[in-house]
Amino acid sequence: MLGMLISAGLLAAGTPAIVEQQGPHVLVAGPTVRLAVRYGPAARQYAHLFTRERPGRAPLIVYLHGGGWSAGAQTSGSAGAQPDHFTSLGYAYATVSYRFVPDVTLEEQLADVAQAIAKLRRQDGVDPKRIVLIGHSSGGQLAALIGADPAWLDKAGVPFDMLKAVVLLDAAAIDVPPIMEAGRGAPTVVRYYQPAFGDDPARQAALSPLRHAEPPNAPAWLMLHDVNNPLAGLQSRQLSVALIAAGAQEATVQPVKDTTHMRLNNEIGQPGDAATAEIDAFLARVFPEGQRPRLR
Repeated sequence: MLGMLISAGLLAAGTPAIVEQQGPHVLVAGPTVRLAVRYGPAARQYAHLFTRERPGRAPLIVYLHGGGWSAGAQTSGSAGAQPDHFTSLGYAYATVSYRFVPDVTLEEQLADVAQAIAKLRRQDGVDPKRIVLIGHSSGGQLAALIGADPAWLDKAGVPFDMLKAVVLLDAAAIDVPPIMEAGRGAPTVVRYYQPAFGDDPARQAALSPLRHAEPPNAPAWLMLHDVNNPLAGLQSRQLSVALIAAGAQEATVQPVKDTTHMRLNNEIGQPGDAATAEIDAFLARVFPEGQRPRLR
């Protein structure tokens, strides 16, 4: 059964209506401003930060793109409606570019993300004490591991309790060893998982967010998955149970209908998108102090 779920999940693409957007939100008028932020010397070690003119410092949303740890672009988030949507609600929004496997190891990729967060939280208009990670697909694995294992932010000099929430979009590789075992020889495993995680079960476990669910963890989690991706659903539920048992304030898993693996990501921020409404309501719960009546 696990093998069937993994086979289906590795091929899945597919998503729901969730709930109406809840709670009052502040909409900030004005244009979105993009700033290029370099956090290392390599060509791919940069981020884009989007902000609006507003008093004070805004919570920082950091988006991590997918691509099987070996491809993809930070414009997966910034080319769509996400920057305008999230900055209009009073957040700062950033997308991170990082180096790829096999040019670097997955551990070095995680270090890139942590260093980017360290640099972004020092930018003008950003509240360094209120950080949210959003990760899609393999970017979801990166976000989940950073949210569950304090070592990555600690190495970058970022206090772990500054990370307030994690949002996963059809996340891959929440628990790696069973995927590698049951999916042995599958094209997706050979092409993406094998170069990223290798053959050592101990290393695979160390890079699995589920194996780091003991405290401390980010306090609030939202895991959205394509209803047609049973592997993402199964592993998200496993992670949710483990996080709640470890003391997380929230670890919600929500299947999304009428979508695909890519649409779930690409339609975030678009008017009427159900997954976006889920994220907005979740963030309103995480940051209730920032919610005010609509300005327009």
